[in-house]
Amino acid sequence: MKTYFWRGLSISIIITLSLGGFQKANATGLGIASDYNVFTFGDFNEQNTDIEGKLAAGGNINFVGNSIGNKLAANSGNVLVAGKNLTLTNGQVNNGNAIYGGNAYISSEGFTNGKASRGNPIDFSAAAQELKSLSLDLASLSATGNTKVQYGGISLTGTDSQLNVFNLDSSTLSNANNFQINSNAGSTVVVNISGTSVSLKNFGFNILNTDKQHILYNFYQATSITDYNVGIEGSILAPLANFAFNGGNVEGNVIVNSLTGVGESHNYLFQGNLPSKRKVPEPNNLLGLGLIAAILRLSRGQQ
Repeated sequence: MKTYFWRGLSISIIITLSLGGFQKANATGLGIASDYNVFTFGDFNEQNTDIEGKLAAGGNINFVGNSIGNKLAANSGNVLVAGKNLTLTNGQVNNGNAIYGGNAYISSEGFTNGKASRGNPIDFSAAAQELKSLSLDLASLSATGNTKVQYGGISLTGTDSQLNVFNLDSSTLSNANNFQINSNAGSTVVVNISGTSVSLKNFGFNILNTDKQHILYNFYQATSITDYNVGIEGSILAPLANFAFNGGNVEGNVIVNSLTGVGESHNYLFQGNLPSKRKVPEPNNLLGLGLIAAILRLSRGQQ
């Protein structure tokens, strides 16, 4: 009985160790940025607006009224994180703490269930590397849905129950007068958008069957994005872009290089499943061989 047990256990563990280095992750999210309504690698500058969720910026944060974190639960941890200097004027930081890596300049700013203190809880350099790689990975996916562009209208239709991928170029998006996405309920939608400069103006979004928390717009080449009062239904991944948020709102995550403007960010965080090319971390070869040898010796000793 002991012989069968240890042989079976040995074989199971050996198989697990052998396959561990070759399996790929099925899905991934937006990394450390997943929990942040707005996440920038560089500076963040906004005034007279609201950010319903969390805000993090690797550079300086300069925020002038109104509020941050007002749609979060009480005691939500670090609601605001500045890698360098933090300047807050008027308004309110709600439901958590403000953390800064440099100096803080706080005037007429209120805190509910939190305080401001110095610290560096986020490795923004590592986050930038991870999210840039993710953006390129997503851009390399083959389109699976149908894209129709006619008379300035963009219509994307996907029928896969899990993942629907579309390709657009920046000039098409910049000249759009309406934008419709129709996909299976609960399916993840990735819209890969090429081009270095993008402007969003004079159109609205119409989302059918799926929802905004399962839509990601991947601006993998953009270094400049300008929003002129467009309400964007879904999350933005644009790790190279300087985002001129001149009005309107984003209903999801905003992940960019830097941000300036007055647009509102609404805390409908991305909930989709993204395919990943990253392998599960491989166990150390010598450690793996040592464990296998030890298990085999143990198995023989029980015979």
